[in-house]
Amino acid sequence: LREPRVSLSPQLRERLAASGGYAIVGVPVLTRERIVGALSLGDRVGREFSADELQALQAFADQTALALENARLYATAQESLARLRETQAQLVQAAKMSALGQLVSGVAHELNNPLSVIIGYGQLLLSRDVPATLKRPLELMVSQGDRMAKIVRNLLYFARQRPPERAAVDVRQVMEQTLALRLNHLTLSGILVERDFAGALPAINGDAQQLEQVFLNLLLNAEQAILETKPGGRIVLRARLRPDARAILAQVVDDGPGIPAEALQRVFEPFYTTKTVGMGTGLGLSVSYGIVQEHGGRLSVDSRPGQTTFTLELPVTELPVPDPAARDRRVYHGIGKVALVVEDEPSVLDLVVTLLGESGWRVEVAPGGRAGLDSVLCNRYDLIVSDIRMPDGNGQEFYERALAHDPALRRRFIFITGDTAGESARAFIDDTEVPVVEKPFSPTAFEEAVWRLMTAAAS
Repeated sequence: LREPRVSLSPQLRERLAASGGYAIVGVPVLTRERIVGALSLGDRVGREFSADELQALQAFADQTALALENARLYATAQESLARLRETQAQLVQAAKMSALGQLVSGVAHELNNPLSVIIGYGQLLLSRDVPATLKRPLELMVSQGDRMAKIVRNLLYFARQRPPERAAVDVRQVMEQTLALRLNHLTLSGILVERDFAGALPAINGDAQQLEQVFLNLLLNAEQAILETKPGGRIVLRARLRPDARAILAQVVDDGPGIPAEALQRVFEPFYTTKTVGMGTGLGLSVSYGIVQEHGGRLSVDSRPGQTTFTLELPVTELPVPDPAARDRRVYHGIGKVALVVEDEPSVLDLVVTLLGESGWRVEVAPGGRAGLDSVLCNRYDLIVSDIRMPDGNGQEFYERALAHDPALRRRFIFITGDTAGESARAFIDDTEVPVVEKPFSPTAFEEAVWRLMTAAAS
């Protein structure tokens, strides 16, 4: 300590003095030519250390550096292995989701055809004078058909993303509609649902179906969280205006066990889940987070033991929420005009023929794309209604070959399909800008599409 050539920091000098050491030697610990530490040796007797002592100390420092480097490499290898396993699991999950998308698309196609007939004929009968004893059963038939249609649409959205369709949306109404899908199941599970909605709330500009998917994911999460630890519980749905009146705050609150602190920062990551195998894909919250962001909003979570709260902040809009019941039914009367309907499903074909026939159209039919093309090559049509997905050739091929024969037919096509969530179908529709009526469809929706097309063609 008395050696003037040695420069020590005040803190180190104090520690050395307190320990009684008067002679000290230090050597660096180097890994990859970088100093990561130092080894020092002290002696209470003031003396110079021998070359052998310095050599031994340096050898010990070198062995320490080697051990530290090996530990670092081992830790890096373990981290890389963990990331590789996680990536592999994500790839397996992605492959499963791709297969699920194909399955759901096929199932949706098969379900949407009969649902179109059930909803279509049901609403058609309700528009007429029917006995009071039949009206209620018909209303139930249509409402349950609509319920099934919503489930199919949710499955399609979950399996294959589709472009959002923005309009003025009542968030409270979306929450109520979503709850209706799960209320019976929640009640049977012993879960009480409370609604805490403020009075009149402004609309937001969004996609009601996408937001319904968000609330459905949050409801399912809340339900599963509660049932993990107890036979029943409570869920609160809350909606109110933010104090600055610039956003709607919508919340789903459950009294489940809460989310562990270490998982709270990762709940919105794709494929991350705290649920047991078979209880979740790890995609629900990630998809929901993305949907809310696309709406210019924010999805956040707050959790503590006994309560978890998911909060959506959605910016308000001045657009009025449309009232479908208040809109006049617009029907284009095709008296003296000829329509061609190309559809391979006989029941859907009959429904479309009925709807067109009731508004004065003369209708010809074709059971598929090839027969439809033969008809187009031999006849002139004022309107062509075609499915996209058919066994003997898709609607895209039929459309392109029909336009090659007569380019004016571009403004005469309407597609009816239950596969707009498919990537190829959606890309084709976006490129052509042909009007689309999605299955299952109501008579009003179909008549509206025909009215719009024919009115635009006449202008």
